[in-house]
Amino acid sequence: MKRRLLYVDCLRGFFIVYILWLHAFNAVVYNNNPQSIENANPWIFVVFAPLVILATWAPIFVMLSGTAHAYTMHQNLLRYKDVSRITPELNRLLLGGLVNSFLLICYSFINMIFFHHRMPFNGRFYETLITGLIWKGNFPDFSIDILFYTDALGNIGISLFFLHITLYSLWQTGELFDRRYTFRVLTGIALTLLFISPSIHRALDGIFYQAIQEERWGLAWLLKFLLGSLPNMAYGYLGAVFGIALSERIELSKIRSYGFGLGISFVILAGALIWIYGLAPVEFAQSPLPLKIQVLDMGLMLLLVAYLIGVMEYTTVDRREWWMRHTTVLRRISMVALTIFLLEGPVAVSLGRIYMWIIGSPAEFPKNPVFIIPFILLVLLFWYGIVRFWERLDFKYGAEWLSVQIVGWVKRKKSVRLDPSHTLYLKTELQGSQEE
Repeated sequence: MKRRLLYVDCLRGFFIVYILWLHAFNAVVYNNNPQSIENANPWIFVVFAPLVILATWAPIFVMLSGTAHAYTMHQNLLRYKDVSRITPELNRLLLGGLVNSFLLICYSFINMIFFHHRMPFNGRFYETLITGLIWKGNFPDFSIDILFYTDALGNIGISLFFLHITLYSLWQTGELFDRRYTFRVLTGIALTLLFISPSIHRALDGIFYQAIQEERWGLAWLLKFLLGSLPNMAYGYLGAVFGIALSERIELSKIRSYGFGLGISFVILAGALIWIYGLAPVEFAQSPLPLKIQVLDMGLMLLLVAYLIGVMEYTTVDRREWWMRHTTVLRRISMVALTIFLLEGPVAVSLGRIYMWIIGSPAEFPKNPVFIIPFILLVLLFWYGIVRFWERLDFKYGAEWLSVQIVGWVKRKKSVRLDPSHTLYLKTELQGSQEE
């Protein structure tokens, strides 16, 4: 099998855990009420600045998905470097990538219909069918309007679709394996998307929301797919740069020069924007996030990724084995991150209802750390136990399993992605010596 990217697995697992406690805190304890941020003491955001910043890192999933997608696609296309036409096998491989992006968009719709937490959108609060039923005790009034909100899965799916088309176009023109040209194109697209997104949203957001209210569905759907993934799509294109660099095993010094150089530049720019325009706590809850926060997030992500690539990917076999042993928990969670993301809403709300009944507070969750911290630990321990048990079943019957079956059928290729003996524990994987 292909050499796995340990840092991608670890970061994905870490941020799924982060989502679990964050959503338990925001959605169950505070019921996703924006006023809880507006009324909070500003010093809380200073003292807990790292946690607050990480709470805005949802685009990290787009970046990691862009890395993994570009890495896999580049590895596949390397075998067809000198092929002038698309063979049936190559066509199936390319189609598999598109099918994967469409599946993520489908999962996004499922999430927004059944599982997402209570959320504000277009001037009102919306509740999904299952999570809303558990929280309220009866079926909520469902509105199709909620489908026009683009969650993390929708962001990833739409971003991967456009990235796939971009990489395919570069391969068709023979430019994909000209790394300097490819990196410039991908970086240029990313920076363009990042910096023009605020103007696009200012120009079209009003039209988008008005189209929803007036039930002009054709225009509303078009604007959803145009606006929903901006500016997060930019993270996917930068992630693709790392994916291709790792596929070609480019020198670490060049990867870090790119990541550190661009990352430091973004952090300095973000600092300047915050110094000039200021930063209010309520801005951390805006959707999309203000440009200054987006630039800060992207800069910090680039610095982190460039560092982790050096310590996890460009290292000795013994050191890589050490990382594998000490990150098993995160990588195990990463294997079923999609299913956890889909189900964490109803699970957290269910545990919240049970917990509130136990502590004798059925009406409202008490805003006291003495009650909040044990509840968050309960949520984390619940998922830890579920994932450990699920491993014994080879992670079957979740969203990942379904995707593997469908994409594998399209590619006519069996995958060992969900086999723990390969993905979590395989020693020869350290050298990446096996063919998938």
